[in-house]
Amino acid sequence: MLSRTYVGSCGAGSEMANEGQSSPLALGAWNPLLAAALHANALAHEGFGTLGSEWQTFVGHQLQQNCALIQRLSQSRSSDQVVSAYRDFWQQVAESYGRELTTLTKLMTGMTSKMVLAAQTTSQEQRTPHAPRATA
Repeated sequence: MLSRTYVGSCGAGSEMANEGQSSPLALGAWNPLLAAALHANALAHEGFGTLGSEWQTFVGHQLQQNCALIQRLSQSRSSDQVVSAYRDFWQQVAESYGRELTTLTKLMTGMTSKMVLAAQTTSQEQRTPHAPRATA
């Protein structure tokens, strides 16, 4: 039976081990693409973090409103008070969801604009020919 050190030290094994590694030239060609991808990823992460925070704040506020409705219903003494509580609640819900939809749309639009601008900038940088370096 062959040991791992024997297989790793033979010629074919060494060639196969080096096959998965890329040369510095090949990695250098990918650097602008990787940098652009990382920048776009950072922008997306920041944007989705802002969206998530906004949504959590909204949901927390809505839960408080739900609790206030239950409290108001529990204190109602007539059917008119119950109807009034529900009417006020649903009117508030419609208004707050409308505002939240507008806010989230603005945040998404801003996030998308930033990402498109970053992609365009990177694309233009890739198309711009770089000045040849002077050799000493």
